[in-house]
Amino acid sequence: MTAASLAEEAWSQEDSGTTDDPRTYVTFVLAGQTLAVDVSMVREILDMQAITRLPNAPGDLLGMIDIRGENVALVDLPGRLGLHGSQTEGGGRIIVLEFGANPATPIGVIADRVLGVAEIPDDEIGAAPNAMTSWDSSVLRGVARVGGLLVQILALETVFQTNLPGAFDFE
Repeated sequence: MTAASLAEEAWSQEDSGTTDDPRTYVTFVLAGQTLAVDVSMVREILDMQAITRLPNAPGDLLGMIDIRGENVALVDLPGRLGLHGSQTEGGGRIIVLEFGANPATPIGVIADRVLGVAEIPDDEIGAAPNAMTSWDSSVLRGVARVGGLLVQILALETVFQTNLPGAFDFE
């Protein structure tokens, strides 16, 4: 099962019960942008640690980390999103996301800084802007304002699809 289908399964399971309660998101900074992911997909947040490089790994796979004896892939989230200027040298945090169930598949991403958690009602989440360019806004579930900050809520089911263009794809 691919990461994209696992993420889609996690979102569809979550969306099956309708509720007016706000969802809870983990907010973090990446390349100067404030982003958020649904807290239900976050397993844990770790301090930076040694990354073991993997031979013949694609450019967006940074390597793997050891979490209490479990090998977890570490993915280059800024690269997947086409963001530049990330400042994770020594000060970043690793957010371990989980996709699917029985067993869940963990994937680590590096954030420049984790801000905390925020409850955001669905009716306060606006659509990503229509840019009338080739930009694919499907990587965002929407945009909200939290504490005066513009927060982009990631659609992880799209972010981890294998067909997203990378920084060096010129097609």
